[in-house]
Amino acid sequence: MSSSLHSPWQRHVPQIQRKHQHWLTDTGSLTQKLKNHCEQFVVQRVRQNRAFLNLSETKSLCLPLGRRILQRQVLLICDDSPVVFAHTVTALERAGRDWPFFNQLGNRALGLTLFANPLVCRSDFEYTRICAQDALYQIAQTALHTHHFKVNLPRHIWARRCLFQHVRHQNSRMMVTELMLPEIYQLEKTSKAR
Repeated sequence: MSSSLHSPWQRHVPQIQRKHQHWLTDTGSLTQKLKNHCEQFVVQRVRQNRAFLNLSETKSLCLPLGRRILQRQVLLICDDSPVVFAHTVTALERAGRDWPFFNQLGNRALGLTLFANPLVCRSDFEYTRICAQDALYQIAQTALHTHHFKVNLPRHIWARRCLFQHVRHQNSRMMVTELMLPEIYQLEKTSKAR
């Protein structure tokens, strides 16, 4: 992936409408939260392949720039509307040993698998506002069009990321970045979740 052109990643909560903040700051499972806000939840895998590490991910993953990684990109869809574009990366040599489920996910959610594993801990969230010139923004927009969603993203979208670490393997890290697509802010809890 090419260079990133977003605001710096930061730990403090971004300046976003208070009624929308929970989508960025909730520490529970985003997958479960989305399921509570729609009748039909779908994970659409966009791609899963080997790639090279992005500059903005090197420090957090403790890997050098240009290192080969395994990446997975998905759209999270609520009632036929894409609401999140998720990008996950981990070191190629760690995927099979420390994250054996990763290659078998298909169109299933990664989040529920990670939350169910007591040997996995998650770091605090970092936040940024990604602009239209950013590589990840462009990948998300292309994914939407490729999967026939007529969604044109605004010039900036909020994103969050965190690191998952396997407690038995100190150097085993998986980074999950979630881009909040515009429709996520229109979701309301369904009657089944109230």
